[in-house]
Amino acid sequence: MAIFSFNFELLQKILTTNQFEVPESELIFIGLRGTIITNPNDQSFQSQQSLSVFDVNYLNPRCTIMQWRTSDNTFAAFPASTVPYQGLVRSAISKNGMGANCLMTGFYTDYRKGFHKSSSPSGHEAFRQNAPHPIRRTVDDLDFDNDDRLELDNPFDNIHCGWFDGINADHYSSAGCQVIMGFPKCQKQGRDKNIGPWKDFHDNAYALGQNSFPYILLTGLETFNLSSANNITRAKLRYGSSGLLVEELQTKLKAKSYYEGIVDGNFRDRTMKAVIAFQKAFFGNDSADGVVGPVTAEQLDLVLDV
Repeated sequence: MAIFSFNFELLQKILTTNQFEVPESELIFIGLRGTIITNPNDQSFQSQQSLSVFDVNYLNPRCTIMQWRTSDNTFAAFPASTVPYQGLVRSAISKNGMGANCLMTGFYTDYRKGFHKSSSPSGHEAFRQNAPHPIRRTVDDLDFDNDDRLELDNPFDNIHCGWFDGINADHYSSAGCQVIMGFPKCQKQGRDKNIGPWKDFHDNAYALGQNSFPYILLTGLETFNLSSANNITRAKLRYGSSGLLVEELQTKLKAKSYYEGIVDGNFRDRTMKAVIAFQKAFFGNDSADGVVGPVTAEQLDLVLDV
């Protein structure tokens, strides 16, 4: 089991490596897929959080979502899931994958205060996805792989309460949303207040005048690998990256007739489609993850030095 500390130094490595340009915000959300907090009952802001890398199994909540308070660069950590519950995935397979999806890693700039399932008795204050995002849908098994169907859509993968009470829970409420441990205030009987880590997550954000919250989503394993790296010398481009390296990527893809958009330095929908099409052509479906690392960059003759 790999254990690492998440702190501002590591966050700077994340931002530099992935070429994420975060806007000025009081609070920013960070999801780590496949991690568990060492102390899941402590949601206080701290200069560092201790995390362990775990395999995602789509049955137990094996992720962490953090809040980064930019005024003092401290982090509050919350038990969570960033993948859908396997029971809902199983049901979706019979409907050509519709009804469950998995959000791809990247940087998403706009989750807004609002309601999750506002017309349902379980509806509650949450943070709503406000634009199309890249997602995978599976039709052959209960996990999500690079050869699963890619869609660029807004299935309302909101950030909301997960309706579970511990990291060993064998059920949580997500068909693709990003969900935090606890139970919400809603119209269901007995649910007259937010409880659990969700209460702190909700209150920290709703106490601010800030309406829109950026969200960084990565895997725990790649974050662990960055934590042990001495120096960052190579970038890794993915959805949400921006800047001169993305411009160079778009130019290389355009020269090979994979990219048809404008060269604007923003890794969004068109760039994602172009990268995946290029990876499928040169490496096969299993390697088409939409992330431009050293192998894809070498095939494109793209230098990723930072």
